[in-house]
Amino acid sequence: MDLRNFSKAGGAFQYTPPRCYELAGQKFVLQMDDGYDILLNFLSRDTLEWNYVNKEPSAPQTDKYECLKGDDLIYLVSWNLAGVDFKKRQNFTFVIDLEQYLVTHLIASVGRNPRWPYLVDTDFVFGAIQQEGVEYKHYPRHGFSNDMVGNVVQWQYSPDMATVHCYYAPNWYRITYPKSAQASQEAAATTDNFNSLVSALPSSDDPSHLVKIKDGVYLVSCTEQNMEKILGAKAMFRSDTLCFLDNYNHVYDVGRGFGTMTMTNPETQEETDSDVFVMIGAYGKIQDPELYKDVLEAKNPYLV
Repeated sequence: MDLRNFSKAGGAFQYTPPRCYELAGQKFVLQMDDGYDILLNFLSRDTLEWNYVNKEPSAPQTDKYECLKGDDLIYLVSWNLAGVDFKKRQNFTFVIDLEQYLVTHLIASVGRNPRWPYLVDTDFVFGAIQQEGVEYKHYPRHGFSNDMVGNVVQWQYSPDMATVHCYYAPNWYRITYPKSAQASQEAAATTDNFNSLVSALPSSDDPSHLVKIKDGVYLVSCTEQNMEKILGAKAMFRSDTLCFLDNYNHVYDVGRGFGTMTMTNPETQEETDSDVFVMIGAYGKIQDPELYKDVLEAKNPYLV
């Protein structure tokens, strides 16, 4: 028997855990710090209703959602807003923390920049989950953190696909590939493709946000903005934004990808855009920063 026959998914999806349906049938009022509270009503294992309590849309909106579990009582919930113009799409992603009854709302938006219409912008709102009989307090909260700065983590998405994230600043990260003599031929090919793409850029640096959910659990948001500004459709994936709920107590993560993919017809050179919305997962391996010292200490060419 050839065990390789059982390993067919590949790419960034093979280690994605099964969807989580534990929130089905539950309803939450999210008391958000921007003053606009949100009602989430999980009607079933894939459909929810949501609305703002005190601004538009105040009428319930119905959307299909995805949910992955990041810890025993911490969930990553994500969906694209239905009925929105393709060029103005929005993705809502929530970290629903039922351990501390806190919430982080990540809003990713396409089309806000007139110079680069494919660019994705991200906004964060923090808040608490309303509890019956519990007085509202504006603290504590999830929040931006520099805890991860100086660390390097290898993320394994499948047997043949791994990337290394270098967290060298609170709002920037850079990506590379494992420094391993044991890399498979497939991984080596992926590395070559990646390096050829990155060679057209000053570096792999891109904006990021690091949010502490609790000790050992962080939400990492990375957006490929510089690649979009420089390469555009040549990169195929247009300013995709990825967020990962990293659990360092168990060294795995779950995540979401959102953006646009542009395919070019080789015969007509006609470009076709399609939506990117995927859920992913990976197992991690914390690396010795000394091994990647050159990557961690490299200058960010996008900054003065």
